[in-house]
Amino acid sequence: MNRRLATLTLAALSLACIQAGAADYPDKPVRMIVPFAAGGGVDNISRVVATALGARLKQPVIIDNRPGANANIGADAVAKAQPDGYTLLMGATFLSFNRATMKQIPYDAAKDLIPVARTGKAPFVLVVPATSPLKSVAELIASMKAHPDKASYGAVGAGSPTNLIFPKNTGTSPVQVLYKGGAAAMPDLIAGRLTYMIQTTSEVLPHIASGKLRALAVTGTTRFKHLPDVPTMKEAGVSDLEGTGWWGLFLPARTPASVVARLSDEIQAVMKQPDVVAALDRMGIESAPMPAAQFQPFFTDELKSYADVARQFNLSTE
Repeated sequence: MNRRLATLTLAALSLACIQAGAADYPDKPVRMIVPFAAGGGVDNISRVVATALGARLKQPVIIDNRPGANANIGADAVAKAQPDGYTLLMGATFLSFNRATMKQIPYDAAKDLIPVARTGKAPFVLVVPATSPLKSVAELIASMKAHPDKASYGAVGAGSPTNLIFPKNTGTSPVQVLYKGGAAAMPDLIAGRLTYMIQTTSEVLPHIASGKLRALAVTGTTRFKHLPDVPTMKEAGVSDLEGTGWWGLFLPARTPASVVARLSDEIQAVMKQPDVVAALDRMGIESAPMPAAQFQPFFTDELKSYADVARQFNLSTE
């Protein structure tokens, strides 16, 4: 009984200290955990946002790359961090599809993380090496059916519905090759060691522009402004791939509401800065700020949507 009382007392004191410290937030550097390797899509937007956010907070926002386990290592580190506002997660669609398709993960994105603000959104792009003879989605599908033993694709996160739905809805069975980040996969894709990849815009646009990769289709309901001649997946004959990617910042559950509100407000301001908007646009990412009051129900809907897709298509990584 005494031990339990002592534990509860310590927890109460810890919470009181956090709430007291919130009034002076932030008075030291803030850490932004990126659950992928440097150079990938999540890392790219994180570095732009971190620099601008640090300037507004008048404290450095330090990027901490924690790749591995389908991004669950980094996400779990934030979920279990002290809820004082000094440990942020740059989350993305992986939070939704991991929860929907993985049976055992060490945290619950719906309960252990607080959505603070959305930062950006963009479609995914289906690309093949520029040296590939395949010029359309139809040719890609036909080739994989004719040579199933030679078909492969790179993936960052085994549970991505985009990666799982494409083979399922095209009747193909390419081998999935996992990477800790999109940047790590690019050399293999460009060299032709992978047949194709469906990846975020910021990772593939530079290689498309340089002539190293060829874009065959984009996800979403409309064509992508940076690739106006590239069809959507639906136009290319592949259904159920109209979703797009998004990025947003999260904090551990129980973080004081005042800290959540402060960060939400600052991120809204950051995402409207012309230099930030331009930097993201060069990556093919649309600045799409959304405050906590809107981002929280948006994230709830995303969790439900991915859960519905996982059930509909029987998607599972385990």
